[in-house]
Amino acid sequence: MKLILTASLLFTLSATFGQIKSPANLSRPDTSNFTADRALIPVVDLSEIEVTAYGTPGQLKAAGGSISVIPAGRLENSAVNIASSLTSVPGVVMQEGSLGTIKLTLRGIGSRYAYGTKKIKLFFGDIPMYSAEGETTFDDINPEYINRVEVLRGPASSIYGSSLGGTVLLYPQRGEFGTEQLKVLGSAGSFGYWKSGVTYSNATTKNNLAVAISGIGSEGYRQNSQYSRYSFFINYQQNFTSRLSGNLILSGSKIKAQIPSSIDSVTFKTNPQKAATSWLKTKGYEHPDRVFAGYNLHYYSLAGWNYSASIFLNSRKTEENRPFNFLDESGFSYGGRILLRRTKQVGETTVKFSAGSNLYLEAINSSLSANSGGKGVKGGMVQHGREYLSQTDLFTQVEARYRRISIAGGLNTNFSGFRFKDLTPTDTLNQSGAYHFSPIIAPRLSFTWNPVEDLYVYTSVNKGFSVPSLSETLSPLGLINRDIKPEKAWSFEGGARVNLFNHGTFFDLAYYYMRVTDLIVPKRVAEEVYVGMNAGSSIHRGVEISANQWIFGKKTNGSNPKFSLMANLSYANTRFNFQNFIADNSDYSGKKLPGMPDQILSGSLELSSRAGFYTRLEVNASGRMPINDLNSHYSSKWSTLNLKSGYVFIFLKLVVLDASIKINNLTDQHYASMVVVNAPGSGPVSPRYFYPGQPRWVTGTLLISYKK
Repeated sequence: MKLILTASLLFTLSATFGQIKSPANLSRPDTSNFTADRALIPVVDLSEIEVTAYGTPGQLKAAGGSISVIPAGRLENSAVNIASSLTSVPGVVMQEGSLGTIKLTLRGIGSRYAYGTKKIKLFFGDIPMYSAEGETTFDDINPEYINRVEVLRGPASSIYGSSLGGTVLLYPQRGEFGTEQLKVLGSAGSFGYWKSGVTYSNATTKNNLAVAISGIGSEGYRQNSQYSRYSFFINYQQNFTSRLSGNLILSGSKIKAQIPSSIDSVTFKTNPQKAATSWLKTKGYEHPDRVFAGYNLHYYSLAGWNYSASIFLNSRKTEENRPFNFLDESGFSYGGRILLRRTKQVGETTVKFSAGSNLYLEAINSSLSANSGGKGVKGGMVQHGREYLSQTDLFTQVEARYRRISIAGGLNTNFSGFRFKDLTPTDTLNQSGAYHFSPIIAPRLSFTWNPVEDLYVYTSVNKGFSVPSLSETLSPLGLINRDIKPEKAWSFEGGARVNLFNHGTFFDLAYYYMRVTDLIVPKRVAEEVYVGMNAGSSIHRGVEISANQWIFGKKTNGSNPKFSLMANLSYANTRFNFQNFIADNSDYSGKKLPGMPDQILSGSLELSSRAGFYTRLEVNASGRMPINDLNSHYSSKWSTLNLKSGYVFIFLKLVVLDASIKINNLTDQHYASMVVVNAPGSGPVSPRYFYPGQPRWVTGTLLISYKK
């Protein structure tokens, strides 16, 4: 059947529905299975969701640590990429300078880096999506490719490698069992925004196939901010026998993104559309391309053991035009993962055992070329090098549950190192060398107690670490600094999850205290040139709250209200301070970490009806934050409202049309959507701290779905 894609102009707020059924007969979705058709977005009881982030399946409410879940329906609120959906996770601060410039921090980790996301691990299925240098990219992952997201907050994962900030796990989209489905999506909006995509899925007893292609583009609100991205996704699962299955994931993206860069405070207030002068002059841009693939075999033995083995390949190539030089970089990473698990009942005690290993290898080839006069004309090569990195994790974890008490312990041992080969032909300084860090042992211990029905209390102790990147390891002279050490942190946390009023209220509370030692701080030695140094320690403390409240229309098995209204809240109150930090003969001890607000809030109201109408009103707010180490300058606090409304039409129980409109920044607030901490400036040159957020902008979307 040929589906014709058109645009729609209706008012938008984001919402929640169930599986594709007649609007007059919507039932409560099965929250343990996220293959529900996303033409209708499911409202879910989060407490009953099953999570697997700690290696063994279990309900979210019983998890022995801080973990958040974003179901598929709420990912639909991220039109361009998944990053904005992560703002619903308490402790996550998402800053977006442009569609191609995104920075995430979790519990304050990585806040002092000017650009990019550091020290948060990202996995797509079993495929690592972070570089060996610890940088993670979120801006090229379409929400349509994802079934759900689980976020481990803090250094709490034994089986994925213990990063300092946390771990984000993406579960790829699959076809709904027993159905064949085709979806076509089209969207258009302000500032030349457009998006189109086609998804096909077919799931049988033997095979499950999901294929998608997508394109996104924007002219941009600011000067020099055009953006385009084309991507594809394939997920194919084959059941060879009742005990053996294989799963192939293949995805890729091609991006062209202009860079407007940050601006000073005067320009931010008077002419926020303006690009930084030097970046406009050179017509700055970045062109990252990436392809990744992974294959997993899973076998369940008669003896009760679960065996899983995965291999992956990840290829990336980037060209970046900057006022001071051109960067050309290509990377190829590969590796594998082995995991074995078993659950055994010993009397009244249930024991879950996991063990395995991760291997990650990466080769990076990079070069810098001259940009004479910053005019955007590529000149001769001034620096060239090749880097080889390796990381190996050995891990084990045991969880024992006796009646209402559960104890889990895990251990991760990491071996990391790199080798650098200086290929620059024009200088006499040879920077070649190798450095292998001492093995790092990271334990984890958690205790969970279920004293009464629907109340779970937990506490945990975790150790995390982050090894320096090559650029952080080099001294200002370009030589390897063998005295630099990995960052390490002990994290102590406690929390409670409770269901109240017949599951009408779900409340998740977490408190954490983390001390980071051997703090690696990036020191700027030239424009966009940073080196790392160990400079004391920092203290990270915070309270994180998530709440879900049915206001009316609470769904229970067998009920089907005409209307349902649900409120969601995510809030974090934090205190991040340098404990001991001396740099450039200045003592910053006791100062707040720059780039981090003391408070951040995300909330929404979601309304759905059996007639097919849905709407969502969401608020995002941030407190003021220091933007330099001295805390002498602050960005202003801000809040924005987004509104999405739509209507779902269903024809002959086979074709679904979902038409919606979303108004972003409804009240047209002027705010800084991203800040560059410790931006340089002296004399007549003012520091360029600010990326302005987009003013009010509107998108209209039409999704057509055919299923049989």
